[in-house]
Amino acid sequence: MDQENAVNATEPEQTDALDEIAAAKKARLDFAIRDLDEFLARHADVDVEKLMGNRGFVRFCGSRMGRERLADLYDDFTALVREAGAAAVARTQSRSGRSTGGGTAGGALLTPAQKYVLDAWNAEHPEMAMTAKEFLGR
Repeated sequence: MDQENAVNATEPEQTDALDEIAAAKKARLDFAIRDLDEFLARHADVDVEKLMGNRGFVRFCGSRMGRERLADLYDDFTALVREAGAAAVARTQSRSGRSTGGGTAGGALLTPAQKYVLDAWNAEHPEMAMTAKEFLGR
């Protein structure tokens, strides 16, 4: 009988704990539904399934996923990606503006054997000397 009384005494505590767990799950579900509705209203053109499959986005969100609004997280992510893209374009343009060339002779690349033949031709026939590009085009 003591065991029966002990079980009965803990049942209200267990019931309260289960009620709290159920309430927390319901609150998370309600938040997720409202959050998804808000996201779709703000970003109707975005496929949510593909977005959740984007490893970069999910990694960016981290532990904020489910705690902060999905639409706000998406806006922050797209702003970051846009800024990174603009920075990459600016960096590439800056580098190409400073470039002095690729170090090749007019873009034509000769093998050592071809270069030997071209040099020999140019030495024997200075009046008909060829560039590397002309040599490759013959």
